[in-house]
Amino acid sequence: MAEVIRVNDLKKAKWELQLMEQMETSADFRSSTFSAGDHQMTLYYLKSLVDLNETVGMMKSLLGQSTQAAPSSVDLAGCLLEGKAIVSLNGLDAPLIITPVELVLNRPIMSPQTVQPLQGAFDSFTENLDANIGLLRKKLKRKDFAAEAYTTGTNTHREIALVYLKGAVHKNVVDFMKQKLAKNRAADVHNVSDLLKLLEQPRISLVPSYLSSELSEETAQNMLAGKVIVLIDQFPFALAFPAIIKDLWSLRSDLNNPVLFRLFYRFIRIAGILFSIVTPSLYVILNAVNPELLRIQLALSVAESREGVPYPSIVEVCLMLLLFELVIEATIRLPKGIGPTLTMIGGIILGQAIVQAHLVSNLLIIILAASSIANFTITGYINTIGIRIFKYGALFLSAIFGIFGLEAALLWFCVYLAGLKPLSVSYLSLHLKGNSAYD
Repeated sequence: MAEVIRVNDLKKAKWELQLMEQMETSADFRSSTFSAGDHQMTLYYLKSLVDLNETVGMMKSLLGQSTQAAPSSVDLAGCLLEGKAIVSLNGLDAPLIITPVELVLNRPIMSPQTVQPLQGAFDSFTENLDANIGLLRKKLKRKDFAAEAYTTGTNTHREIALVYLKGAVHKNVVDFMKQKLAKNRAADVHNVSDLLKLLEQPRISLVPSYLSSELSEETAQNMLAGKVIVLIDQFPFALAFPAIIKDLWSLRSDLNNPVLFRLFYRFIRIAGILFSIVTPSLYVILNAVNPELLRIQLALSVAESREGVPYPSIVEVCLMLLLFELVIEATIRLPKGIGPTLTMIGGIILGQAIVQAHLVSNLLIIILAASSIANFTITGYINTIGIRIFKYGALFLSAIFGIFGLEAALLWFCVYLAGLKPLSVSYLSLHLKGNSAYD
């Protein structure tokens, strides 16, 4: 049953004039007058949010029901923006605020758009917060399932839900997130960056403090592993806190495979991380800084592949890395129908032309193509970006100090990860709770 609130202390003529003045720049603001028995009503609403016919029918059935008093300082325009409707009823000097029948503005539950699950449920999150919580409840029919709602913002109200399993979650993580959300209720949350600022997460980090997924099955498995899920209204992705190092190579959907297969997948992903970071740096090291590390026959073969290239190896590698980054971004931004085809054809033609013009060597094309492919074996697109950035740091240190520069870069990266503690949990943790059955 819809909620009806009576605002007692506002004068009719005054509030109607104020409301029309506040909403004069809103093209979807409407008023509709209708009769129901002996009552004459005027309904003020936003056409883009309210189903008028259904709401009028609902209002006729609500006549005669008692109303509940609300503060006279209520913001009528703000109520309209939240999807409510305001009723002027003859015989009453005060307006009624009702929860109308809303237009359906959300997508139905569909297959995921950004990932392709191999073995698992195909239902993905939508923009509706209640629907997203419902998807998780269907996956986890447990009594310790907790979903706590918070409303943030002063200019823009945004609903945020913390979803977790009481018996699996790390208590310190839940307490920390509750404290920050309660303390920063006035902060506007327009995007994930605003949420991370609200939770006091580092602004600059090579690895994210959360996992992002649009798969309800993956998110449910993250809850079983002890993570806290953050759902934001009108945002079709679930954020799982905190991230740990195992999330770089471990997918929860891997648990649907036999143990040996799962271990093989994880070995390939770990090898992909190392291969992505090390191979461009090794090319520069073995060409320009420490060629004595190679056997003479192989060193001559590598040097021959660069015959005619007019600039140092570091410039050659940076040029091609930039080209690969452009291809990756173009593939992501272009429409799905033409993006992969256009970038594949463009990459092949451009790569062949660069080699024939002796701007780069054939060997470098092979190495960087393999490095880029290896980079995307890492689980989660957001995790791949930090590795791509770190690769450049390792490359420049290698160009200056040779093999010792690469070793120093890898050592620094390990020390950096050891010092990370997202939400008071060490990033190098292999699991978030005592029972590691879900890891």
